[in-house]
Parts: sequence; structure tokens; C-alpha cells
Amino acid sequence: MVVLMRKFTELANTTEKTRSSIYDVFATYNIIIQDAKCRPAFEMIQKEYNYLNLPSLGEEEFNTKLDQEFKREFSVSLNDVIDACENDGIFLDLVQYVKK
Repeated sequence: MVVLMRKFTELANTTEKTRSSIYDVFATYNIIIQDAKCRPAFEMIQKEYNYLNLPSLGEEEFNTKLDQEFKREFSVSLNDVIDACENDGIFLDLVQYVKK
């Protein structure tokens, strides 16, 4: 059985606006992982996307909470987003964080 890896721009059941929101959230998390001094970026993304209940990095059950939020708001699983990011080679620090 061949499993096709989707690109980030090909996430199933998503629009460009949805992918843009997910991209912003992932970029912010990735920046914070790379440099903890960028923590204020999380507050900015929370204000920008105040309709999302985004977990903080290091929060217990981070993956579960982010997955539930993505499914609720965007109808896409965290695993699908992670697979697409991995396929495209983007946000790899966050990918690694989620997979640990």
C-alpha cells in the first residue's frame, strides 16, 4: 500500500485562509522553540486568533489539546498537519517537539 504524503498546501478539507491560520500558529510555536525569548510572540498570536484556545508549549497534553482545537476549528488533525510540515520540511523544530 502506497501512502501519499500531502504538502502543506494540499491539506484535506482546508481553505487558503485555514492554512494561513495554521501556518501562523505553527510558525509562532516553532520560533518559541528556537528562542525562548520570543515568548511574547505567543501572546500576539493568541490575540490575533482569539477564537482559538491554543495551548502553551510545555503544557500538559499539548498535542491532544492542539489536535482537538484544530479538529474543532479547522476540521484537520494535528497529525495531518505534522505530516504535511514534515513532507515540506517546514517547522521541523515543532514537528520534533510534537513527536517526542
